[in-house]
Amino acid sequence: MKRIIIFLALIAALAGGAFWLVQHHSPAPPATSPEGRKILYYQSPMHPWIKSDKPGKCPICGMNLVPVYESVEGTNTGYGLKLNADSVNVANVQTAQVERRPIVRTLRVAGNISVNSWTQSWFEFDAYERDIPWLKIGQTIEVRVPGIPGKIFMAEIKLHGVRPYADQKFDSSSDSTKVRAEISNGPVALGDFGPGKLFSQLNAEGGVRAETLNVLAVPRSAVLSPGAQPFVYVSEGNGYYGQRKVKLGRVGDEYAEVLDGLTEGERVVTSGGLLIDAEAQISRSSDN
Repeated sequence: MKRIIIFLALIAALAGGAFWLVQHHSPAPPATSPEGRKILYYQSPMHPWIKSDKPGKCPICGMNLVPVYESVEGTNTGYGLKLNADSVNVANVQTAQVERRPIVRTLRVAGNISVNSWTQSWFEFDAYERDIPWLKIGQTIEVRVPGIPGKIFMAEIKLHGVRPYADQKFDSSSDSTKVRAEISNGPVALGDFGPGKLFSQLNAEGGVRAETLNVLAVPRSAVLSPGAQPFVYVSEGNGYYGQRKVKLGRVGDEYAEVLDGLTEGERVVTSGGLLIDAEAQISRSSDN
């Protein structure tokens, strides 16, 4: 009788141990939302590379982690990223349309005043190779001379007689050439020295507003250039953002010319692109 009691107690102990193992060591069943959708993991809406298998708070910003479901709304695939609506809103992801438009570039140039006569002055400035595609005959330059505060001289790039508006050879030491613009609102007179108040080789600064014809363009904020090949993230619908390499032409103050990689009407990410790229890289690393 005593042996039977000991045997029953042993069976009960083993059963209890088995129940403990199931409760504490068996994989937890997939979590589901009240609507019955399977939750893959929880993710920080502000820092989407922060993930957890249970609810909690982001260790960086302290915001509540949001669920990412098995549906296409939150699954990362391929060379891009899918974000749920909460992540898009909190990360302030914004897009703009690829369109044809003029590109404006403001060039800041430095040079000297050259006095040809009592009635004519020129502004000669250094133009580097990267500036040449923006310059042409007929452009107007606002010229300022430090010795004449508050005065703005207007100069126009001209072909004067047989003299070219720019030197035909680059200076090999500076990779630049001289460009000449004729000052239209009087000679540059410094101080009050009577007949000798005209000085040559005065330092001067100029501003040139250059504008292209309509070209295919994207906002500069859309372009990411961590390496030699720039790229953008294109919104492809249903929360998916795909990476697209692009070839750029002239880069203006706010827009960049697109030579290859995009078509008119597509939408590119202009805000939140760095967060999308960081999460896409992490997702690719975890898949390898």
